[in-house]
Amino acid sequence: MPGMFLTRSIVATLALLLAVPSYAQGGKESERTAMPSKGLLWGSKMTLESEACCAAGGAKSDDAAEAAVLAKLAGRASREGTILRLGIEAKRTLKITDCDDETACEADRFRKHRLVAWWPQSRIYVVNVPLYEGSLAYLISEKDGLTTQVAAPPVLSPSGRQAVALQSNLMEGVTLNVIDLVPVPPKVTEVSAMPACAGSGPNSFLRPKPVWVDEQHVRFEGVSPQPGDDPNTRQLLRIGPGAPQWECEK
Repeated sequence: MPGMFLTRSIVATLALLLAVPSYAQGGKESERTAMPSKGLLWGSKMTLESEACCAAGGAKSDDAAEAAVLAKLAGRASREGTILRLGIEAKRTLKITDCDDETACEADRFRKHRLVAWWPQSRIYVVNVPLYEGSLAYLISEKDGLTTQVAAPPVLSPSGRQAVALQSNLMEGVTLNVIDLVPVPPKVTEVSAMPACAGSGPNSFLRPKPVWVDEQHVRFEGVSPQPGDDPNTRQLLRIGPGAPQWECEK
């Protein structure tokens, strides 16, 4: 899975040596973006079918958040038990099937898929994929089903042209994606260093809640997953032309 880094054993080295984040793109794009057909895509059973989606008034999701999204997308997306259906242009359907039986699913395929957002400006479905360990999310184009994998369900910028996806926990470490939604497919930049501002320590993690301050700045809020991590550490990422840059808030 792309983007697994900063295990606890190397956090100290990176935090001390890197004040400006390195970033990666390009080479991994072919690994994180693919077209579903029939079979498995990154361990998920996803099939693109040549039939229209979706019958209105279908079964309701037992997930309240997903049910709310589906209610707004009646006739375009639906849930039937373990199967999520998403409408794709040209009267096609992307069928995504959960594998949620621990006795029948291998550990790397045990997962559910929950529709958590629809972005009308970019015509993208956002599907959360909790895993046996960690999580990821899929950005799925309504045009053709082209799917881009990111670290977690992203937080959309005020303009709707960018997003950030963050996974920050003790088990998986920190994975931070900055996503440009203007290109097709979306361009994903992976930020691979922690901020080195005053108050940061060798075991500091990113706060788990990204919040857009404006179109060019993201603040990270909430409680650090690392016990004893300084709650006053300021974590602000500037996003603009070139590489994302950490700024130290006063």
